Amino acid sequence: MGVSCGIVGLPNVGKTTIFNAMTGAGAERANYAFSTVEPNLAEVDVPDERLEVIHRYIETQKVVPAKVKVVDIAGLAEGASRGEGIGNKFLGHIKETDALIHVVQAVESPSLTRETPVDPAKDMDVLELELAMADFETASRNAERVAKKARAGDKDAAVELDVFTRAKALLEEGTQLRTVEWTDAERAALRPLFLLTLKPVLYVANVADDDGRGESDFAQAVARHAEETGAKWIPMCGDIECELAGMEEDDRRMFMEELGVTNLALPRLVASTYSLLGLQTYFTAGEKEIKAWTIHRGDKAPRAAGVIHTDFEKGFIRAEVYSVDDLVEHESEAAIKTAGKLRVEGKDYVMQEGDIVHFLFNK
Repeated sequence: MGVSCGIVGLPNVGKTTIFNAMTGAGAERANYAFSTVEPNLAEVDVPDERLEVIHRYIETQKVVPAKVKVVDIAGLAEGASRGEGIGNKFLGHIKETDALIHVVQAVESPSLTRETPVDPAKDMDVLELELAMADFETASRNAERVAKKARAGDKDAAVELDVFTRAKALLEEGTQLRTVEWTDAERAALRPLFLLTLKPVLYVANVADDDGRGESDFAQAVARHAEETGAKWIPMCGDIECELAGMEEDDRRMFMEELGVTNLALPRLVASTYSLLGLQTYFTAGEKEIKAWTIHRGDKAPRAAGVIHTDFEKGFIRAEVYSVDDLVEHESEAAIKTAGKLRVEGKDYVMQEGDIVHFLFNK
């Protein structure tokens, strides 16, 4: 499965800086509002040291990491739902993303110009109200669309109308739909609408260069909001991360040691996003390629096989499974098998993080 993230935030809070730190794309940054006119798009490799560990023991033609797509749109100004600014025009570019990365200014900086004092709590409320109003318009249109069918006795349309009407009422109050309990059936009805406030959110507090742990009052305001809304957050200094991303390896390592930075923006953001979405990784390894695959935690073997190809899930017979640790210990698949560590698993096997798998299936 592919994973995609949309970066949102108010104008000029460091969204494109975070985008560049995450992707190395070098998108234009500027210290004025609406500097992102066209959406910035990038697809990045998911960093995973285990791929090279596997490659150390299994010869292959290529190593293929998992991918994450990232979309950075123009800042969403207060009043965007009423036509203010330009960010509202680009919400369609993030409709089908799996999660939102909400960048929040948590530092006073001359490079982040604004007309009002820095106030993360207010900024988050403003942005989320704009998302709610955009979703309100979507829910309203779809409620009107199904209303005629519902009146004519269409049972499915009647269910959809009830769900859309409930969503409208919540959104009109500014409620983020992800904070509300929905049944599986209600979520199925809402899914085709691609509502932004229903998506999981990772808050990124764009902090000062001396606040890497996010201990400032600004950063802690972001932390509190994330906790109150059932989301996740991380502190990150966008300017430093961009500098690090552009350095040579030796210089980067030295600079990171001086700053006490253990991980770059990309692995931190990807790890946080995977945790937010309940994702994990398994591997396939052979002569042609070693490849990382992304699945949901709790997926069983047939569904994991279906990520490679739907025929694998339909014709699933069994899975031969071992771990990266098994490979390091025994140094080859043959030795793993001889040691009795190669497990044969059936349809009910729940995939584990870091499994290395060979699927057998009927063609």
